[in-house]
Amino acid sequence: MRRLVFILTSLFLFQFTYADEVNITTSAPSKVGVGQRFEVKYSINQKASNVKLGDYSNFILVNGPSTSSSNNVQIINGSISQSNTYSYSYVFEPKSVGKFNLPTFSVTVDGKTYTSQVVSIEVQKDPVQSNNSRGNRNRGFTDPWEEFDNMFGGGQQNQQVQPQPVGNEDLFVRIFINKTELYKGEPIIATIKVFTSVDLYGFEDFKIPAFNSFYAQEIESPERITFTREIYNNKSYNTAVLKKYILYPRVSGELTIEPCELDCQIRQSTGGGGFWNPFGNYQTVKKIIYSPELKINVKNLPSTNISSFNGAVGNYNIKLDKTADTVNVNDAVNFKLTLSGTGNFNMIEPPKILWPDEFEVYDPVISDQTSVTTSGISGSKTWEYTVVPRYPGMYKMGKINFTYFDLSSHEYKTQVIDNLSLAVRKDANDTKLSEYNYTQRNVEYIGNEDIRFIKNTELGLKKSYNPLILNSLFSLFYIIPIIIFIVIIIILRKQIKENSDLTKVKAKKANKISQRRLKKAKKYMLQSNKTEFYKEVISALWGYIGDKLSIPVAELTKPKIRIALETRGIDESTINQLINIIEKCEFAHFSPSSTEVQLDYIYKEAVEIIDVLEQKIK
Repeated sequence: MRRLVFILTSLFLFQFTYADEVNITTSAPSKVGVGQRFEVKYSINQKASNVKLGDYSNFILVNGPSTSSSNNVQIINGSISQSNTYSYSYVFEPKSVGKFNLPTFSVTVDGKTYTSQVVSIEVQKDPVQSNNSRGNRNRGFTDPWEEFDNMFGGGQQNQQVQPQPVGNEDLFVRIFINKTELYKGEPIIATIKVFTSVDLYGFEDFKIPAFNSFYAQEIESPERITFTREIYNNKSYNTAVLKKYILYPRVSGELTIEPCELDCQIRQSTGGGGFWNPFGNYQTVKKIIYSPELKINVKNLPSTNISSFNGAVGNYNIKLDKTADTVNVNDAVNFKLTLSGTGNFNMIEPPKILWPDEFEVYDPVISDQTSVTTSGISGSKTWEYTVVPRYPGMYKMGKINFTYFDLSSHEYKTQVIDNLSLAVRKDANDTKLSEYNYTQRNVEYIGNEDIRFIKNTELGLKKSYNPLILNSLFSLFYIIPIIIFIVIIIILRKQIKENSDLTKVKAKKANKISQRRLKKAKKYMLQSNKTEFYKEVISALWGYIGDKLSIPVAELTKPKIRIALETRGIDESTINQLINIIEKCEFAHFSPSSTEVQLDYIYKEAVEIIDVLEQKIK
């Protein structure tokens, strides 16, 4: 019984003791691939505070820290020993190929700062396959179910298999075009396809080419990507069409279609299987693939002197409709010009129509009813003009010519709309219409019936003139604005002078900015969002001290803050209170598993210390 009491008492006392020496260990893989996520675990044998991570500019911090702790007690020949381990795990992703140092890890124990040793990691181009074996084998004991598993044929499959690297012939993406030589304005179809002979699990990112030298429109394709079997370069692949575009070259010469980029996720088997795991073990790796760039030769269209050609390439028909053939003066009439067919609708300007000067013509309303298919852009485009004639007469406006380049015959073709005319009457009973052919009249017709005289006798008007400048009220309208202008200039110069000293401006606005951050922290407190709450409180305290004491953010440290506050005559208790609040917030923020702290208590302390400092720092 005495021995049991001794052991229990010793265990209780050892819960509150620390080892004499502080040790930090770093656990991480020695090699990884670009874009491959990996875990780094920092372990320390004592409880610490002020956890900080060093420079990780060569990596992307994906997640962390995740914290955990463990306790180990050993009793050997009556001697009791205990060890505690506190772990902080981070997940990183390397940015480029090379050999880099992992970020160092620093903590504070009993007021002293300890830093982990420098550990290097090699980043390769291709992902590094993990070689995880079954956990029980790593721990050095025999699985009691292994023989039973082997009876069902799982023993052989349980052996860990090293996955093979994914080669450029196993997974690639290509852009296929239906022609490499064409005329400017002639369409080509670009199809983006992926080829795979591995288990392609999905895509994380897909960057299409910019198509800088083309008018590009996507051809509608099914939302779900479907794979089919296809033979390419004498090898069978699963292939899928990712995107299809119709491209119209905007310029001539040798044009380039830039590569597309595809970030793929590949599922690979790592062995396993057996009775308890019939499907085996798998892992997902990443591979970024690029299509080769393509060169296209774009020829200029044959030279022509036809003035009615405005860049249309394809096969078109044109027609003109109007709402009426005869209208009265000042009545509106609509002319609807419709172009239909297949071709480069997105590069076409409307045909020119010579409107008489007696017509008031408004900008056309454009409507587009086209669809994109593999044969090109088909449909119709309409320009609807609203015209108001201002003078009566019979207007013969000649004809409209529309010229396009026909791709089937490689010739220019012109379509003509003849006998474009409009009869404009003076009134409903007018039957005598004078004929005008592109008349140059610049008058607006007004009939006598449109004038209604108020008085047509002598009005008896007199001249009454008094110079306005002699009016004293008028002089005040000049003097008062000048005085206001001078006052504004003086005030603005004073403000500019004050704002030129950025240090004073920051010190002046420090309290306002910190109150704004504390207001956000209170909102997170009410939402029980501890992470964001501590983040805002820390930002408010550090930001206030940095701006108020004119200390750059990069140089903000607790010792430097202490010296700066003592220099300004702040008492020791106030300084200790500030440092204590900062340490509480940092430890609670960076160590989520730490002892729970009341959020409203932290918030109240932060508000009070900033108010105290605001009164004492002048």
